[in-house]
Amino acid sequence: MQSRFKAAAILGALASAGSVVALFACSSSNQATTTPDASSSTSTSSSTTSSSSSSAVDASTTDSSVSDASPSDATVTPTFLAYFGDGGPKPEGLWRVGDADTPIVGLATLASLVTLTPDGGTQAFGLIGDGGATNNSLTLGITTDTAGNVYIGVAAVPVDAGNVPPPGVYRFPPDGGAGTLFSSSPQMNFANGFDFIGAQLYVADSYGYVFSIAPDGGAAVWSSDPLLAPDAAGCDAAVPLGVGANGIVNDSNNVYVTNTNFGRLIQIPIESDGGAGTPTAIVNSCSLVGADGLVIDTTNNTFLIALNIQNAIARVALDGGTSIIASGGLLNTPASVVIDTSTGTRRLLFTNATFFSGSDPGVLTIPLP
Repeated sequence: MQSRFKAAAILGALASAGSVVALFACSSSNQATTTPDASSSTSTSSSTTSSSSSSAVDASTTDSSVSDASPSDATVTPTFLAYFGDGGPKPEGLWRVGDADTPIVGLATLASLVTLTPDGGTQAFGLIGDGGATNNSLTLGITTDTAGNVYIGVAAVPVDAGNVPPPGVYRFPPDGGAGTLFSSSPQMNFANGFDFIGAQLYVADSYGYVFSIAPDGGAAVWSSDPLLAPDAAGCDAAVPLGVGANGIVNDSNNVYVTNTNFGRLIQIPIESDGGAGTPTAIVNSCSLVGADGLVIDTTNNTFLIALNIQNAIARVALDGGTSIIASGGLLNTPASVVIDTSTGTRRLLFTNATFFSGSDPGVLTIPLP
């Protein structure tokens, strides 16, 4: 575990947002930035991503056993799809938009979204408010509805600290432009992971909730089980601030949520009335500390999970068996993950959020079997 990281590290990243704006101005055009290592970062083709929020996993029973996962298990090497330049903006959220399923990226400290261009550059998509540097806020997870509207979460870190933009869920029209506040709640202060189930938007809030948001923006707590709660002291304080519920996906009968501080993968049954059943932990192990975004790989009914503080990507089975499929090297705080099949082969795309250092921000890819 990387327990040497202290809270000052992420607070420093937030405090430096103003300098990031200037760097972003140099890297947000549709021209690709030269990758740091051409031998390992050669991919600049355009990509599209397939939806993987719903799947056929549908686990009726699980156990909490977990095999040890270590960087030595890594078997694949990532390459850059888009490189933002060392010290550049911090990409966190990742999804896809439009008929071409173009990757869209949220920039955590800039209250803005960009799409990726075929040459590995970026194109401005939209801003929350005036855009520019945030103040004690982070822009995080992204998703879209069936009409093509784009949703992004804003977290208050910490709460009630002059947060700009204010916390909540913001919505953009399909063609981008200005984002407007779609949903907020006094309890929803760390909207992080998004997942649509029908017309309802489910939001994993890292202060320990899952919210269900109606089409009119009305938000209600769907689950506040203790398994979702944050605690910065979890796993020997490996993660330098309290981050509980984070990534979220669903199958036909369950919602699955990661807990970053404790390395949990949590299964929550969907009751017949749509309410939340009793959550259980498929994995509850510090071997998964830093568990962030996740996606269901329907080819083998496993979960692919970004382990941000470990600079790794894990594959987790329904029985809790875990292996590391990529780690170290170019990985730097991997956050959001999506599966792409547009090139005729399967690959995983993920963001390098670079919260703890400025090196190698961007969107990377690894092959999948």
